[in-house]
Amino acid sequence: MYPLSMRRACTFLAGSLTLACGTGAPLTGGESGSDTSATGTATAATATAATTSANTTDPGPSTGDVPTTGASATGGASETGTSEPVTGSAGSTGGTGSMGSTGADASSGSQTETSTGETGPGETGDSTTGVVVDACPCPDLVVGLDDGIFVLSKTAQLWKYFPVKNELKMLGVVDCGLPPSTFSMGVDREGFAWVQFSDQQIRKVDITDVSKCSDPGFVPGQDGITNFGMAFVSNSAQDPCDRLHGNHYNFKAEGDKVAEFFSVDPDTLNLMQLGKSDYGLAEVGGTGDGRAFLFAGPDPSRLVEVDKNSGATKSVLLLPGVKTGGGFAFAFFAGDFYFFTDAESDNTSEVTHLDFDDSDKNGLQDLKVVLQDAPIRIVGAGVSTCAPLIPQ
Repeated sequence: MYPLSMRRACTFLAGSLTLACGTGAPLTGGESGSDTSATGTATAATATAATTSANTTDPGPSTGDVPTTGASATGGASETGTSEPVTGSAGSTGGTGSMGSTGADASSGSQTETSTGETGPGETGDSTTGVVVDACPCPDLVVGLDDGIFVLSKTAQLWKYFPVKNELKMLGVVDCGLPPSTFSMGVDREGFAWVQFSDQQIRKVDITDVSKCSDPGFVPGQDGITNFGMAFVSNSAQDPCDRLHGNHYNFKAEGDKVAEFFSVDPDTLNLMQLGKSDYGLAEVGGTGDGRAFLFAGPDPSRLVEVDKNSGATKSVLLLPGVKTGGGFAFAFFAGDFYFFTDAESDNTSEVTHLDFDDSDKNGLQDLKVVLQDAPIRIVGAGVSTCAPLIPQ
């Protein structure tokens, strides 16, 4: 996601950008001179919808412990084509047509098992053989869908962040014949990154070979919606098949039903209006068990769970010290959330980890910076719904 004030300058310069990419062995980033992102404990807030004007921010009553301070890791490389991963050590604990996977495909690596019972929502059955076929299987790809988060730079570089290693690795430059100024991204369970450019065009990129780019046929500007936050969300915990969801980025920070929340029909690529959310400066995140979230700004930023069928707010968690800055994105992975923010608008990003599921069992949802000064301004992040839901 990229704020308007930053996009205007970048749009003017986009035509003159020349990008280079490569692959190679890991490198270690240098030290950062300062840590500008605060860390601590995420704070629950009331989930009632705001009734003030669209530009009014009202986080509502909040509860929780006072955030504690944690250390941050650093990485130092440039967004000019470095090919080696950037690593950091975790800080101390602080307080072309159809899209997605919507039906059975028994000819493309489907996983099967013998069963005599009924089939579930995401399965198809053969009454003569008793074989249950997973309708939306996860492919076994050279670039895995289940071990990390795909992140997109403002200048159309596709990277991958590995939470376990706390490492970023460049996959290549997305070259779709469009000005290299990107806005958002979602990753489906078939291995394609759906990249939205600042001019509202969407292109489908093969994560195993980012030079392979195709036009899926999405028509920009439907229903007056311009750029939007986006993510793939599974149909339910029982049905892993997913579809793209979006939230209109209309610069109305917060208010009662201020932004269109929608899905994209997987066959026609037409927008399907679902309702409205209370946040118009937000990115979208999805999970493999059918939950939808917003990372809403500007400040104080917050994590909002919404009803994926209507966009209505279900819960709000304040994120103290997490500044959206010049670009922001987030994703869910293995029970936790990872936020990517260019807090200082300096073309680098901080990676902040939220222990959403309290995996350390300390009774807190700890929030800490784990990587400081990643070498790119991250504006999109995507996790396939094939990614794990719990720590591995």
